[in-house]
Amino acid sequence: MTVDNGGAPCVKYGLLSLAICKPMIRRNAEAESEDLIFGFAANSLDHHNRLIYVARVTEKPEVGDYYRKRRFVHRPDCIYRYVGGRAERRSHAEYHSESDQRRKDVGMRFENAYVLLSRDFRYFGDKGTDSYKRDFPAVAALVKRLKQGHRVNLSPQVRRELLELKKQIWRSCRRMKIGLPMEADRTRLCNSESPSAQC
Repeated sequence: MTVDNGGAPCVKYGLLSLAICKPMIRRNAEAESEDLIFGFAANSLDHHNRLIYVARVTEKPEVGDYYRKRRFVHRPDCIYRYVGGRAERRSHAEYHSESDQRRKDVGMRFENAYVLLSRDFRYFGDKGTDSYKRDFPAVAALVKRLKQGHRVNLSPQVRRELLELKKQIWRSCRRMKIGLPMEADRTRLCNSESPSAQC
């Protein structure tokens, strides 16, 4: 993650959402396969590559529904609304106020408005650590060598370590929200292609 300012992910009311930024992750992750998302700090955010969050995708609304349904309208990352079938940034939106990010976030007609939701997550934010490196060296090595826009498929060893890391975190942390976002600047964009890996 290059930015952790409460926008992507957004954690509120016991729900973690990815609705803006990270377009490739939002498009490809699925609830049916119980995909897991691990958010590690990029070097530009934190040189220790701290673990910021882990989330199991529990729901993926139909494309565009996040911006049409009343139950989501008050979430901070629900920054767009339908106006004549087109995406328009809400006037009171706190994110992406400095430039037009509609094309990457949702598409001009909400054709790319994929949103991931989780009610089974652990968000550390500013309380995140890099202690995972001690017990999970393959994960640490992977995170260290990821480059911006770089996507890799995981080795069986890394996959095993990530699953064990998730189990370890769930055993030791019962609360889902542990910390606050690392940054207060809500104008910062995380839409640049962040490094990612997938199984």
